[in-house]
Amino acid sequence: MSSGDLKSFIHLLEQADQLVRISTVVDPHLELACIVDRVSKGAGRGRGLLFETVLGSALPVAVNLFGSLERVGWALGTTDLEGMARQFAADLQATGEGDGERAMRVLSGKNEWQPVVVSNPVCRTVNHSRRGLKVLPPITAWPGDGGPYLTMTQIYSRHPDGGMLNCGMYRIQCHGSHTATIRCRPGSGAASHLAAWHARGMAMPVAVAIGGPPILNWAAAAPLPNDVEETAFCGYLQGRPLAMSNCQTSDLQVPASADIVIEGVIEPGVMRSEGPFGNHTGSYDVEASAPVFQVQSVHARQDAICPWTLVGPPPMENIQLARVTARLFLPLVRMVLPTLRGLHMPGEGIFHRAALVTVDPAEQRPLTEVARLLWDTLLLKGARLLVVGADDHDPHDPSAVFWRVLNRADWQRDLLIENGQMAIDARRLPAGEPVRCDPGMLAKVLARWHEYGLDGSD
Repeated sequence: MSSGDLKSFIHLLEQADQLVRISTVVDPHLELACIVDRVSKGAGRGRGLLFETVLGSALPVAVNLFGSLERVGWALGTTDLEGMARQFAADLQATGEGDGERAMRVLSGKNEWQPVVVSNPVCRTVNHSRRGLKVLPPITAWPGDGGPYLTMTQIYSRHPDGGMLNCGMYRIQCHGSHTATIRCRPGSGAASHLAAWHARGMAMPVAVAIGGPPILNWAAAAPLPNDVEETAFCGYLQGRPLAMSNCQTSDLQVPASADIVIEGVIEPGVMRSEGPFGNHTGSYDVEASAPVFQVQSVHARQDAICPWTLVGPPPMENIQLARVTARLFLPLVRMVLPTLRGLHMPGEGIFHRAALVTVDPAEQRPLTEVARLLWDTLLLKGARLLVVGADDHDPHDPSAVFWRVLNRADWQRDLLIENGQMAIDARRLPAGEPVRCDPGMLAKVLARWHEYGLDGSD
């Protein structure tokens, strides 16, 4: 079950009654996002949306396609995410590497998963270079945003010495027909590439792909090691290599089935104001200086669709993408901490990598050691909050975790704050015997349950 491009993925969702086509004219200035916000929070059964008529643009806009775990699984080519995670764990072990990142490099480095380059790709059927970014729908999400943003992007870059192709998802603010700003996260692959190019006084080539294989939208946002190529790892996950196309102005590559391809450069020292931007924190990122992306060409396929995602207070579809990452990368955490039993990243803190974890009772190492091991993993690096609990509760039940933390933790003993990150140890049982129903009485009550007139209740 693998969707090679956005159009086939949309068709799959429509066949499964997981997509709504909206044919009425919708304004990309605030109206479109307001609709998406309500749907992301449960209206319209949380289905994906295809806005067929967007004011000011000939391109339809697809939103909330990844709004459920099931749909993200379909994007990755599976109806069994748990099975995919188990297979990934087994394949990691089979490499014989004790380190998760090295094991990922071995898996994704196999020849059979390397992307193949095709000629005459559909992504270059129509040349929009004269109009540039004006061909795209100018979507402004929130009243305080600094302008229209592209949010569901795959941004491709490479080190000036060559090497692996990096694919990341970063926001792009459109400032004109051929000018935009790209905000790369500090420590990201694109940020390190940009620093290397500019240290040599050279412009960095950039390619932006919009649409194409849905799996790449997940991979672009996933915390892969810098020396694991997203396109190759996606080939491994879906069991077949991706089809890529050479760029026209650089040695970069983009998905051959992409809906829209934008090529350009970021010149050293050329900056301009970016933002404000309504973020997942519930407030706006303040206006700040960002590198200018100078657009050289824009191409598209004949039937192009522009995917977009709304960023803002949760829940939003990006939480589902992150939850799939948490499930797939759990084996990498277990390679570092084999006593790990469960892990849950609540949606409210998932982009701060906040995690509730449970460990085996045999895990007696102090909180400092356990927390530092977790903070050293790809999944939990930089996590603002870790709660380490015993295996007598379910980490997927935050209410129960909160109850246990308040009753078990001694703040003088069980709290660790380092480098702006916090960990709480909730493993210690409180004094006294646990409060439970008498087993004999519970059995009697269950046997007589129908006599109480409470049938149908739990």
